[in-house]
Amino acid sequence: MFFANPLFLIALIATAIPVVVHLFNLRRYRKVYFSNVERIEELRDETRRQSRLRDILLLVCRIMTIVFLVLAFAQPTVINDSRQVHGSSAVSIYVDNSMSMRLTDSEGILLQRAKEKAKETAAAYKHSDLFQLITDDMDGSQFRWMSRDEFLLALDEIDITPVTTPLSTIVARQHDFLAQSHAANRYAYIISDMQQSTSDLESLPDDTTATTTIIPIAASGAANIYFDTLFTDAPAYHRGSVITVHAVLTNSGETAVEKVPVRLFAAGIQRAMTSTDLPAHGAVELTMTFVADMEGAADCYVETTDYPLTFDDRLYFSVNISSSMAVLAIGQPNEYIAKLFASDSLASYKHIDQREVDYATLDDYNLIIVNEPKQIPSGLADALQHYVDGGGTLLLIPASDGDITSYNNLLAQVQAPRLASWSATTAKGTALYRDAALYRGVFHSSKTDDMEMPTVKGHYRLSSSESTIHEPLIALADGDSYLSATTYGEGCLYLFASPLTAEHSDLMQQALFVPTILNMAIFSRTQQMPYYTFDHPHPIPLPHDFATGHDALHLVNGDIDIIPQLTLVARQPAIMLRQQLHTPGNYRLLNAQGQSLGISFNYSNDESLMLFLDNDEIEQALRQHASARYELLGNSQRSVEQYIKQRRDGRPLWHWCIILALLMLMAETAILKWPTSNTPTQNKSNR
Repeated sequence: MFFANPLFLIALIATAIPVVVHLFNLRRYRKVYFSNVERIEELRDETRRQSRLRDILLLVCRIMTIVFLVLAFAQPTVINDSRQVHGSSAVSIYVDNSMSMRLTDSEGILLQRAKEKAKETAAAYKHSDLFQLITDDMDGSQFRWMSRDEFLLALDEIDITPVTTPLSTIVARQHDFLAQSHAANRYAYIISDMQQSTSDLESLPDDTTATTTIIPIAASGAANIYFDTLFTDAPAYHRGSVITVHAVLTNSGETAVEKVPVRLFAAGIQRAMTSTDLPAHGAVELTMTFVADMEGAADCYVETTDYPLTFDDRLYFSVNISSSMAVLAIGQPNEYIAKLFASDSLASYKHIDQREVDYATLDDYNLIIVNEPKQIPSGLADALQHYVDGGGTLLLIPASDGDITSYNNLLAQVQAPRLASWSATTAKGTALYRDAALYRGVFHSSKTDDMEMPTVKGHYRLSSSESTIHEPLIALADGDSYLSATTYGEGCLYLFASPLTAEHSDLMQQALFVPTILNMAIFSRTQQMPYYTFDHPHPIPLPHDFATGHDALHLVNGDIDIIPQLTLVARQPAIMLRQQLHTPGNYRLLNAQGQSLGISFNYSNDESLMLFLDNDEIEQALRQHASARYELLGNSQRSVEQYIKQRRDGRPLWHWCIILALLMLMAETAILKWPTSNTPTQNKSNR
């Protein structure tokens, strides 16, 4: 507490006046002798005590009246923020402009209400103070200081953004920026609807250099139906494939909804339609199919109908249909593999002797098959290791009389199982791991009892070490793996345990042979996710042959044309989007050679769940920051400007002093008018 006019406290010496008056008013009683004073003595003692109490109360009331009047002129003020010091202020204000701020209530659109709160906040400070405006976009232009007038102009330009940023990230950026200020006082303000999905209060930075005030914009939860996620049944497709789409539809409302329509579009044509019932706070996975009758990138989306929130009623995704696949076979010729790829118009098959390998061109092939070489030279092994590490797919088919040491040299480099002893016994295939990525979308039934499995007449036993990571695809009756897959770097190595010849196996005569070998080539291309969200934090990988480090790529959708940042991740090209996109849709990535790749972008579904933190939940979460300077302005109807000024300038108490002085005067008047006993002993002497 401090006094605005402390010199007025000197007037407190005036409290001596009622004391002096009280002393002069003390009068002694004159004794009067009577023959019988027994009754009078009792009355005299009682009246004297009442008179003394009355005089003391009057004295107290008069003294306190003077004290409160003097304090009123001195203007006492209670300081709310003891850390406030004299000097300029740096103020960082975050205005939530995420998709949930499009909601409306009885007071209007939430974003407009947030802007009004921000204006009130700025009005509480001086024109000479420094201001920063930050939103969910967090672009580079927001990390600068501006005047109050510039702040107000920038505030009017804020619009809804699809970018979703956790609250802890926002506050950390505010505190970092405030720490660079030389202002004497530093303040951060959070104006948000406090949506649960992004308000990670438990992760707020424990910073004591700035006072952070949370100003929630009260929002009521709204029922919403939205697509939670979508995925396809296989990582890649070719023309004529049946594409199965799995879409998860979620209902965040309190009541169940019946017969919600869902439509699937591909290449501008409606391909499927269905409807479903959604339970309250529940989700349903829908399955729809269509035939890939196109090549290249297929622009697709699923949509539903839901009001009043419509921004998440459509989910865009892309399916890239393979138009060609380059396959290179090294070593001994294999008539079965050659006939398989010769019959496929999408495949470009080439066979060479291992002495003719051009190591510089290996990355041009989707699949490299090393078939029954007598040995694998160290130079070729190193080149194949780099090929797999960079995202290539390698199939190794060992010879029954090959150099196991050279084989194992390559297998060790890619952390695959090693070839051990040769077993000449005949073994029947007993298990097919149909859930593996290689067989995804191949089988429509989970039963394998009626499936013909290969019979192997001699095979290598495989040995594994702690560093070996592999996935069995076909297992034999004796427990050994006949076909296994090892993921290494960005690529994959497939390993057969025996040669693919009629002498050693009958797999080539079975229906399983075609999808096994063909999918190795189809799935060998770098796979794109069906879609990405605008806040995707990682680089988006591209096929090796799509771009080099010097290409200028264009990401286009109608009138939108941007140049993404091109980078290399483990020798694989990838693009980075730094908040360059704000419109959901099917995009095409174009390279310098005129090739295109379909990439789709959608809003993050973090904004689709309309649940918000109330004041009690916010206060409970802030309690763990007892050492930090966090506070909550919980009353949404309270003037933010008045609150800030009161916190900065303190709460004046002079009006309370006036009220208390008046109460003391009223108490004095009441005491003077209070009736007293009137007895002979009250006859006072004038002497």
